[in-house]
Amino acid sequence: MISVDKLKSLINSPEKPTQQALAIEYAKMGYSVFPCDDKKNPIVDFSLGYVHGFKDATGDLKLIAKTWHKYPNAGIGLALPEDLAVIDCDVLKDGDKRPILQDGKPDIIGLKSFQSLILELDFRDSDLDTLSVRTQSDGRHFYYRMPKGISSFNHTHALEGLDIKGYGGYVLLPESPGQYGKYEFLNLTEIRDIPESLLKWILQFRDSGRKEIRIPEAQDVNDSQILDFVNEVMPVWNQAIKKHMGNELRLAIAGTLFHYGWPETKADQVMKLIIAKSEIQGISDKNAVHYTYLNGNAGKAVYGFSTLKNLIEGIEGADK
Repeated sequence: MISVDKLKSLINSPEKPTQQALAIEYAKMGYSVFPCDDKKNPIVDFSLGYVHGFKDATGDLKLIAKTWHKYPNAGIGLALPEDLAVIDCDVLKDGDKRPILQDGKPDIIGLKSFQSLILELDFRDSDLDTLSVRTQSDGRHFYYRMPKGISSFNHTHALEGLDIKGYGGYVLLPESPGQYGKYEFLNLTEIRDIPESLLKWILQFRDSGRKEIRIPEAQDVNDSQILDFVNEVMPVWNQAIKKHMGNELRLAIAGTLFHYGWPETKADQVMKLIIAKSEIQGISDKNAVHYTYLNGNAGKAVYGFSTLKNLIEGIEGADK
């Protein structure tokens, strides 16, 4: 689906292509895209129909043109389809998620993990000849096509600094801007079929994590479902506050409920129940719900479900 020649021509043209032109070109290739801010968060804009994060990704060329006319510098998020898997190699980061520099360069720990895996799986040179991207923090994305009938999926911390990204997740496409730089093609070529050895290695992680959190749509919400949701997040919440990660988890929970259309009163009920049931008493909700809904309703970016899921998997994974 990647039109390599057209992309090379567009990116290497004397006149730098606009984000709008790139987003349209990606959509012409058959991909669903959506706008993101420089922190990789989906932009929320009710007037354009972007309410549920990557779930609102589109291939509608007119809407894409309108979106990037309004947000000319927005990053281009790709909602990953079932037939694509991305090996995400991250860099070493500090507690504030900023790259840690060594001799002026980030430590790409995820790439080191992937290189070790390549040796273990006895990769051929051709197995690495696939579409690859340098991320804004100098990490790496390696794209592979899944076999027909086998869907890609998401799994964090498969190895140190290495995540598996797939259907139900998203990545940013070149030339999207970020906090530390922009996303760039390393190898602009066709996406190759995933090597059999890598596929077998990836599939060991399928369904190995926690069960999916079901978040009812707004019209379905009742007190019983609120309590079910609260009970499901409580174990990781209690771990988070002990690790001083409660602030980010508060915002991720509030943002997720906002994106799913829950009224602020219901989201506030969730947060108050979580605080009341906490193992550590006397902590505050820090107005996370009000802050999130205020920003979200103003069209500003707020956290969503992918952030919540990644936080949960990261916190649980750290305790294993």
